[in-house]
Amino acid sequence: MTSILERFQEFNMRFIIRYFSGQFHQADRHRTFLLIAVAAMILFLSIPVRAENAAPPKKAKNVILMIGDGMGFNQTIAGAYWRYGKLGEMACDQFPVHCGVTTFSSKGGPVPRHYEGYNPQTFWQNPKSAAASTELTTTTDSAAAITSLQTGEKTRTPYLGVGVDKKPLLLVSEVAKAAGKSTGAVSTMMGCHATPAGVGAHNAMRDDYSNIFLELTGENGLTVLVGAGHPCYNDKGVQLSEDKYDFKAVGGEATWEEIKSTEGRNGYTLIEDVRNFEKLARDKKNLPKKLLGIAKAGFSIPPVDGAPSTCPAENGVIEKMMEGVGTRNLPTLTTMSLAAINVLSQNENGFYLMIEGGAIDTACHENNQERFLMEQTGFTKAVDAIVQWVENNSSWDETVLLVTADHETGFLWGAGTFLNQDGKPGYNADQDEFVAFRPIVNEGCGRVPGMQFISSGHSNSLVPLWGIGPGIEELEKCCYGIDEKAAKMWNFSGKYLDNADIGMFLKSKM
Repeated sequence: MTSILERFQEFNMRFIIRYFSGQFHQADRHRTFLLIAVAAMILFLSIPVRAENAAPPKKAKNVILMIGDGMGFNQTIAGAYWRYGKLGEMACDQFPVHCGVTTFSSKGGPVPRHYEGYNPQTFWQNPKSAAASTELTTTTDSAAAITSLQTGEKTRTPYLGVGVDKKPLLLVSEVAKAAGKSTGAVSTMMGCHATPAGVGAHNAMRDDYSNIFLELTGENGLTVLVGAGHPCYNDKGVQLSEDKYDFKAVGGEATWEEIKSTEGRNGYTLIEDVRNFEKLARDKKNLPKKLLGIAKAGFSIPPVDGAPSTCPAENGVIEKMMEGVGTRNLPTLTTMSLAAINVLSQNENGFYLMIEGGAIDTACHENNQERFLMEQTGFTKAVDAIVQWVENNSSWDETVLLVTADHETGFLWGAGTFLNQDGKPGYNADQDEFVAFRPIVNEGCGRVPGMQFISSGHSNSLVPLWGIGPGIEELEKCCYGIDEKAAKMWNFSGKYLDNADIGMFLKSKM
């Protein structure tokens, strides 16, 4: 559990950040100066007290969090079968930490730390018990989940960066800025969509896209924001007619004109063309100080990097999924991530970066097996590229990399988990027959594995976490439960922690 001292230190840090970032009115600044001085002194004096009781957390120059939105254990297994035809080939499979994460959110009130919002005994009984809420918790959405991952606090749907009382919470990116680091978010979704938005925004409505974008790219916004959300293109990367332009994801038409003007917006350099993304991913000279990358796609970028690694895909899956997609105009998640990391790494103090494979979630909501496999593959290829970047340009002594999910989507299991009696997608408890939670069936590289989606929504399932870097053993010590059935099904220790633990861990690395 987090100590009173740690909470007090975080309060002091939050207070100091608000003061120096101009979040107080002028009169308030004069009145609170003395209080800040006292808070800072207490924070300083608390350091040796803590050192007497426990070793301080190891710090990291760079911290990278990679999130497969909607990616549960079974999504990673199915994706590995599609990409490689076997397990154990992903770069993160070699990381020293591999455990599970609980993802439940608040129903509306405070949730005690390590509250039993996930119960292994009830989870494995049947789909209905697996999805059961508790008195205090319920199945999360992406906004509440990313808030836990970025603040160490539970909140409710659809809150972003605010607590259950709607008051702003201290974000990992804000702690990073206070430490002199650059900050960024990359996604295959719109940059103002829930997960990338949660890196830098505070808003009680996750769908308030325009205002969220304005906060993310404000004077105190992120150093780098990269994703979809182009007002002039649809979800296949095809240009729209002018009467169908949609500016909500870029803060409105006036803001878009400001972004594209010679002066730009708040020091950001805008890139839209795939060749410019590729140039930034390759080059380490003449880099912009701040980057706004908006790929030529609407809600999300299609999975243009979803082909298997070691074999051709069978049955025309790639051609079917890419029909009508402007593949030559769209960057991969790998390209966007490397472009972002090159810009951020100009800061000698290091950086904090979140990278999201966002449309894994969308595909699983749709129960679209082929698209899901391609989205999953594009994400794991980006993980491989980031691992390679660290090993070529940094080291695991100075860079932390976590790979996880915000939640699971679709409640994906192996073929034969239930007998579909009504002929409709998903599991109907009144008509379909539940057999047992079965593992994903490997059909070989480039072939769709044997699997079934139980639902089209989010689940309360554990999601995977892989970690490497300085102090990573501190994260494993946060594990507070063991799910023995999960250990057997998914071949890991069965230990799990909570997504709020990840938020606190990330802050400690700054």
